[in-house]
Amino acid sequence: MPKSTKVVKRTKPAAKKSARKKAKARPRRVTPAKRRAPSARPAPSAKPAPSAKQPVLAAAKALQAAIRAGNAAAAEKFLARDFSFIDASGHEHARREVLDALKASPRSAGTAVKVRDYGRVALVTGSYKSAQAGERSDLYALDVWVEDGGRWRALIHHNNVLARPDAPSAHVSGAPRPADAPPPRCINPLEEVPYQPKSQAERDIIKAFQTLELAVTRNDPDEWQHHVADEFVVTRTRQHPTDKAARMAFMATQRAINAETFVAEVVALKFWVLGDAAVMRADHAMPGNRRPPYRATRLWVKRNGHWQMAVSQQTTIQP
Repeated sequence: MPKSTKVVKRTKPAAKKSARKKAKARPRRVTPAKRRAPSARPAPSAKPAPSAKQPVLAAAKALQAAIRAGNAAAAEKFLARDFSFIDASGHEHARREVLDALKASPRSAGTAVKVRDYGRVALVTGSYKSAQAGERSDLYALDVWVEDGGRWRALIHHNNVLARPDAPSAHVSGAPRPADAPPPRCINPLEEVPYQPKSQAERDIIKAFQTLELAVTRNDPDEWQHHVADEFVVTRTRQHPTDKAARMAFMATQRAINAETFVAEVVALKFWVLGDAAVMRADHAMPGNRRPPYRATRLWVKRNGHWQMAVSQQTTIQP
């Protein structure tokens, strides 16, 4: 029988098979031009604090409606415990007195109403019709609202009668003096006030007020401006509103003649400090009766670690 022959299958070397597998598994190179950079997402920005203007306006309108209706129970919900009303004659009325005397009245809605938001304090200003103004029916009102327990409540309602639009300026210039004539000392308020501060904030505000008033006695607008906010305005009885620039300009005229400028003494003082805003209520009397006594409501704001006066409403106290 013929011998059987074995068929031997040739196998490929293992090294070549392994190399092919590696070649197949190797990822294709991507040139830098084709490589996509990860999309840059903008960092989430902090949400701005909601403005208090709309809630305050809503509360003010609700309070006005309650007053017009003579509804003391409804009005009481919008008044802070320390609420006070200063009328156009400079007379002050406490919260209970206001509520007890509340009667239905056809008080008109305010005109030129503006709201300023200072965090936990808000100011509402506007003109109203009232017989209190005498021959002129326009009252200028400053309402101070404070956030109390998550609700906005009125702290001060302060009325004033300003000058007629066509009236001349009521700022009276002092008499010229020798250049070396000293300024008045005015111990109260420059060196002391009849009030014991209850916090560091109150001490700082009193110090800023004294420094500001010292600049007034020295007719120094350059120093005075550092303690006054840019939006500053002062409203006085029978005078036009005066902003920061106008006040500085008048002080400069007094410096040119070295006028003797007095500041009023503090008779009574009270503070409400809420964060970076503070309400200052003061009664004043001028030495030598150079000016009738008056009641003032001021707002101070803390900016860059420094307290500045932003608003001052001053109503002359009538007999």
